Amino acid sequence: MHGRSTQRGALDPPERTLLEELVLEFGPRLLAFVRRSYGLMHDAEDIVAETFCRAAQNMAAVRASERRDLYLLVIARNLCRDRFRRRRPKAMSPEQLEEYVRPAEQDEPLEATEEKTVLRAAVARLPEGLREVVVLRLSTNLKFEEIAALLRIPLGTVLSRMHAAVQSLKETLANRP
Repeated sequence: MHGRSTQRGALDPPERTLLEELVLEFGPRLLAFVRRSYGLMHDAEDIVAETFCRAAQNMAAVRASERRDLYLLVIARNLCRDRFRRRRPKAMSPEQLEEYVRPAEQDEPLEATEEKTVLRAAVARLPEGLREVVVLRLSTNLKFEEIAALLRIPLGTVLSRMHAAVQSLKETLANRP
């Protein structure tokens, strides 16, 4: 098999180099997307690791992809959906919500940290379709057209979901004590 070493499943040096570059370049964005979209940090780390394992198994497709970031996001999104279908969570427990919204930034002023925590909690409470569009836009900086392609939905649907999410977030944040 071309592009593989003789050891089954082992990557040849150019493939290993490409995979390492992908991990460095896209790993943090994938982790942010998975964590913000689907929850707990340990789940997010597992899903991102599995994403890169799957990419390693199909390096020909990775090399052929014009947008490797989108290719990896599709894998991560599918893994998230598979995991959540098996688990079928009803709602986040208070402990899960706390882990979900815990800020990673410890050097920020307390007020900014609290505002981010409130915003993250509000985003976490959005319906999945709305939350996914918001998180893709903010954590990966994809254009709306790219989000539509990734989610395989019309651009108008992406835009209306984003609008609905923004309206919902405005209402939620305006009504907080």
